[in-house]
Amino acid sequence: MYKKRLLIDKSSAISSPWRQKKGQITLFIIVGILLILALVLVVSLKTEILVFKPEELIVTEKTKVENLITTCIQTIGEDALDRIGTQGGYIDVPGNIAGDASLHLRISPMHVVPYWAYGESTNVPSLQQIKERVDTYIESNLRTCVLAEKPFQDTYDIVEQSDIIANTEIVENQVIFNVEWNLDIRNKQGETVVEVLRHVTESPIKLKRLHTMASKIIEREMTDLKLEDITQDLISLESPGVPVAGTDISCTQKVWNVPDVKKSLQQLLRVNVNKLRVKGTEYVEYPDEFPYYQNHYVWELDEEFVNPDVGVVFKYEDTYPFTFQVTPTEGNKMKSGSLGGTSIISYLCLQNWKFTYDISYPVLVQVHDETTGYVFNMAFTVHLVRNMPDRSVEIVARESATTTFVDDDKYCSQRRIPMTVTTWSLVDNGIVYDQQPLDNTDVSFSCIKYTCDLGKTIFDFAQRGYQASNTWNFPYCVGGIVRGEMEGYKEDWKRVVTKPGENVELNLVPIIKIPASEITVLKHRISNTMENSPGEEIDNDETVSIQIKYSKKDEKLLANEPYHSSSIVLSSQIDQEIINQQYLEFLAGADFTYNLQISIFNDEKLVGGYTQNWTAPWTALSDMQEMTFHAVTSDDTSNEGIFTFMAGLSEYSARVPQPDIR
Repeated sequence: MYKKRLLIDKSSAISSPWRQKKGQITLFIIVGILLILALVLVVSLKTEILVFKPEELIVTEKTKVENLITTCIQTIGEDALDRIGTQGGYIDVPGNIAGDASLHLRISPMHVVPYWAYGESTNVPSLQQIKERVDTYIESNLRTCVLAEKPFQDTYDIVEQSDIIANTEIVENQVIFNVEWNLDIRNKQGETVVEVLRHVTESPIKLKRLHTMASKIIEREMTDLKLEDITQDLISLESPGVPVAGTDISCTQKVWNVPDVKKSLQQLLRVNVNKLRVKGTEYVEYPDEFPYYQNHYVWELDEEFVNPDVGVVFKYEDTYPFTFQVTPTEGNKMKSGSLGGTSIISYLCLQNWKFTYDISYPVLVQVHDETTGYVFNMAFTVHLVRNMPDRSVEIVARESATTTFVDDDKYCSQRRIPMTVTTWSLVDNGIVYDQQPLDNTDVSFSCIKYTCDLGKTIFDFAQRGYQASNTWNFPYCVGGIVRGEMEGYKEDWKRVVTKPGENVELNLVPIIKIPASEITVLKHRISNTMENSPGEEIDNDETVSIQIKYSKKDEKLLANEPYHSSSIVLSSQIDQEIINQQYLEFLAGADFTYNLQISIFNDEKLVGGYTQNWTAPWTALSDMQEMTFHAVTSDDTSNEGIFTFMAGLSEYSARVPQPDIR
């Protein structure tokens, strides 16, 4: 311990003076270096301040002004392009187009897309016209945009040395906005800070490509009628909801509602128009398991056309205008016609129909720039006349017109004339006359091709007592038809001229339907004793047609047209389901005398029949369980034999029993 402490003390005594001198020298060196650095920094800053030139301030202000003007040009130019894309090449749609519904498609309450093609006419805005519209828009709005910046106004005064001249370039891959506007920018002391003259900015939107695509589509549509062909295909494919032509082995008339058919066709168009693609553009190809779409829904505009940066979408919506007419119709019903009754093939009991459609509707085409997301809209109309493509017919709907209607709803919305309809149940056979109120009768009004469903009659309506009636407003029509319908009754109708306060009375006659499955026919061979023969059932290879006719005077009927007729066909060769759909309809409520005609065929040869007047007893019909008809047959089926048989059929028929009702 001692030695260690001694050594320490010795060492400290020897080193102390040297350490003090060394510390002082180091401190002076550090202070000197700091002084030198401070001097250098001061000199440098002073030098910088001295060499900062006024021109450098001017460059900064010029950049600020140019940036402001360029930003305004960019904003206004892109706004112009957006409006051009939305409105089919127009920044502001001309009044003659915006005010005529036949010349544009409204896509929103604020925007319309002018038709580039309507009927046989085309109105395609050129790129030069679009360029001029953009130029005008920039020239009209740039001054307001620049001067609207309040901080800029507080700092500078602008003196215009020239008008604004815009020169937009719509080139392949972009749109360039060139503007010449000579400005003298002054500070608040009146000193000119900077002068600016030319301004350039650009947009990456490939407007030229989109316009070229849209123009090509119109060009090919006018020659190919592609959308008309698609529409024609959709109709001819015989969708269950859109009947065209056909035949059905049935004795029940087929009926379609016109509004339902119209809606079905619109749904077909909405779904399928959207599936159309343009070859050479950006789209997902149809798989091999969809050859129909591959062949019909890929439109080749040009063999060499390839533009993968462009996409095309075709659209039809239920809200778009839709001119629709189908013939033949009865009111708002489409009905099949029956083949049967008198001809040699009547026993087949066929329903046949053939309808033709007149259609006109618009299609919206959206051409996409896939690189920027920009959309260019264009629209045109599609036309079919009698199921055939025909662009010679233009859309007829005009918003300014008050007497032109495109469908039932628009016509029926013009109801202004109050009239009353009273409906009765009427039994009248010339002896019995019974008229009773018939409420819940469906009443409609037809005028030319338009039909308005009015509603149902009500018993004691408006406290009018023992009657069924209702009062509705009618649209104006000369020679319209008021029609009443109810299940279990023959419809009645009257032709009227709509007048305020007019009362129309409709008499519906009750009917009773006898199922064909409850009817049998027995045949009697011509002989001296056939009056007493029990009769034979119809052979399996034979077919029977039964028809009843009731005639009375009615000014609504054509010459020789019966007031009421009904028929059925029976055969073991006819499917039982079809048999079950048939009914022999009799007038109800009293005894009516019918002309009864029965024909029996064997392999299309007439082999038997019956013709007599027959009074059907109502009491028996109302409680019927089974009905049996009797007919006469001949073994001689030669032409001469048939002629002789038919000549004496009335006499033969009188010798067999009349129909038996049990």
